[in-house]
Amino acid sequence: MKKSIILVFVFITALIFGQKKKVLLIGIDGLQFEQIAKVNTPNFDKFTIKKGYTGGVFGSPSQQVTSSGPSWVTILTGVWADKHGITSNSIHQVSKAKSVFKFIKSSSKLKTASVSTWKNINLLLYKDMYSVDFSTQGGNDEISIAVTVNHIKKHAPDFTFIHLDDIDHAGHAVGFGLAYSKATQKVDAQIGQLLKVIEKREKNNNEDWLILLVTDHGRDSKGKGHGNQTLTEKTIFIGMNKKGTSFFEGIDNAKKVRSLKELESFIPQTAVVSTILKYLNIDIKKEWNLEAKPLVD
Repeated sequence: MKKSIILVFVFITALIFGQKKKVLLIGIDGLQFEQIAKVNTPNFDKFTIKKGYTGGVFGSPSQQVTSSGPSWVTILTGVWADKHGITSNSIHQVSKAKSVFKFIKSSSKLKTASVSTWKNINLLLYKDMYSVDFSTQGGNDEISIAVTVNHIKKHAPDFTFIHLDDIDHAGHAVGFGLAYSKATQKVDAQIGQLLKVIEKREKNNNEDWLILLVTDHGRDSKGKGHGNQTLTEKTIFIGMNKKGTSFFEGIDNAKKVRSLKELESFIPQTAVVSTILKYLNIDIKKEWNLEAKPLVD
């Protein structure tokens, strides 16, 4: 009897500690944090989503415009624009900072993928794209989802980034309203497609996936524009399917925020890279100069 119990314990331990850790980062362009709760989003609801901020620290050297180019590069490098040098959406720039793709490839034999509907993201990081095992850019969200689902199903890279753009297009076109809400529900369904393929891989391949949701920027009061240092434009979110650190779990989304300084006590956008590296058991080197601590222990 004791021998059987020991064998079962060893088997379970092997399963747990033998699990291959993988990360999927789902980037949702231009989704205002407060708008998520206004529509039925069963797949968003599977995540713990916490309020954060973009745009650097107001009045400091790290302050940057709340535009897509600087924000996505911040998300993928872990530093603000004063270090990565991307100050607009123009493709006539190249990040001065290394990205998560480079950190992973220089420290391990792990596989990576980047699927970006907005091609500028990969172009702004084009030096690091040579380190990526699989990448696509352009097209539309339907193509990006189909490509990502297929690639995860067949190859399951250790780190995958996918960028979705439809919500931002709806915002720029008409602002908040029916079209914006429909775009949000559409993305929720697309997240469901990704969750389905990952759940199957976890069941059949002994994998353990961290899934992150993040947006690049908020919007103005009408939902159409962004780029400025206002509370709504600086407000973003970071969601996880895993339990976070005490800092992450302790964020009170309901807390009334009256100033930029108060907002900047929430989760910085720069925390994404360190979180990915931590989960993949990659040592974070001091010389990488990452701005924030991981959100997982």
